[in-house]
Amino acid sequence: MNAQELIASVREIGGRIDLRGEHIHFRLPRTPDAPRLVEQLRANREEVIAVLRKRSALAPCGSPHCSGCYDVGDGKKIHPPKCGESFLRWRAWLEGKGQIQ
Repeated sequence: MNAQELIASVREIGGRIDLRGEHIHFRLPRTPDAPRLVEQLRANREEVIAVLRKRSALAPCGSPHCSGCYDVGDGKKIHPPKCGESFLRWRAWLEGKGQIQ
């Protein structure tokens, strides 16, 4: 089974699979096929990473804190916008409270 078929099999049984940096993250429902899929994903790790990277257009920038950035051409990369808890707290602080004067 090639990498594209593996990814399709994960999604067919209701699982999720994505790429974060150089790591494959997946969630599978408890089915009789799940252990077999896990073994095949591990055996074909590099191929699956290549297919997921190609599909999502994410490319590593070299930063140890980067979980993926967009390659916009000519070797330029941009990071996705922040959307974590600390960013949302900062944004709420920045917008302030009360009426606008």
